[in-house]
Amino acid sequence: MDIPKGSCRCSICGVKKDNSEYTFYRTRIGKDGQRMRVNTNCKECQKKLSREVREARKKAPPKPDWGELCPICKNPVYQLKDGFKNSWQCDHEHGTTNFRGWICKQCNTSLGGVGDSSRRVVELLYYLKNQPDLDKFINEVREEIINIYGNE
Repeated sequence: MDIPKGSCRCSICGVKKDNSEYTFYRTRIGKDGQRMRVNTNCKECQKKLSREVREARKKAPPKPDWGELCPICKNPVYQLKDGFKNSWQCDHEHGTTNFRGWICKQCNTSLGGVGDSSRRVVELLYYLKNQPDLDKFINEVREEIINIYGNE
């Protein structure tokens, strides 16, 4: 089965490229009968990203044991008989090979969804709090930070 005709903008380099420049699943077929795209990273950018992760892993300490807590969400990460439910992910600073830590798949996906941007995280939090009053928002966030991390 062929890949669908068309193009897509790479989520890493931002260049609009033909679908042939992206990776598609061999066996996952969409409702339209076409193969599904793995992600919106062009093959060239995906190679660079894979290389970064490979190099970051070389610098990383061993993965935490199953059952240990993710440092972000504080949920335990377990392995299942038939694969991984929430596998440990190598988090690194994009564009470099600097290892940041081992985190769960959900948290890694969340960081990727906001482009590893602290500004985007604050914007999402502001939206989530539904706070048009900036001073009130800052005070609420300050209180949450103190509740989570203490008043150090």
